[in-house]
Amino acid sequence: MKTSVELQDTFSYMAIWIILALVLLAAVIFLQIFFRKKFGDRLKRPKKIRLKKAKGKNLAEIKTKYLGQMGMIENELRSGSITIRKAYNKMSTCIRGFVFEATGIPVDKYTLAEIRQVGIPALTQLVEEYYEPEFARFTYADINQSLFKTKKVLELWQ
Repeated sequence: MKTSVELQDTFSYMAIWIILALVLLAAVIFLQIFFRKKFGDRLKRPKKIRLKKAKGKNLAEIKTKYLGQMGMIENELRSGSITIRKAYNKMSTCIRGFVFEATGIPVDKYTLAEIRQVGIPALTQLVEEYYEPEFARFTYADINQSLFKTKKVLELWQ
């Protein structure tokens, strides 16, 4: 019996599509290798932190501003209008804001691990001290000692 439909052989289709797919695949692989070699080092290298120092009168004004904030936190804590947890949160915000204004490093947006990499030991020590009482439900941390240390760092900052 004769049919009007004739089947084509497997390889009788246009080979151009296979060739184009292989060329496109080779181009993608080449570009991937090229860009990884060219820009790969930039992604691995840590960014250099540019430290700007606040000078003289400007630093004194910044210190006064943040020591005032610390006084407000202490007053709110003594009056009972904020909890110890909230006080630690505010102290963390205060010291991070101070370091940002004094140095230009946006530590107010950094995690503890990123703050460690910055290389400011006083800030790292304070933020480490704040972490447990700031995020725990209950804490046995000494808020008065923490307030004292934070004020001391603000006063002695150069």
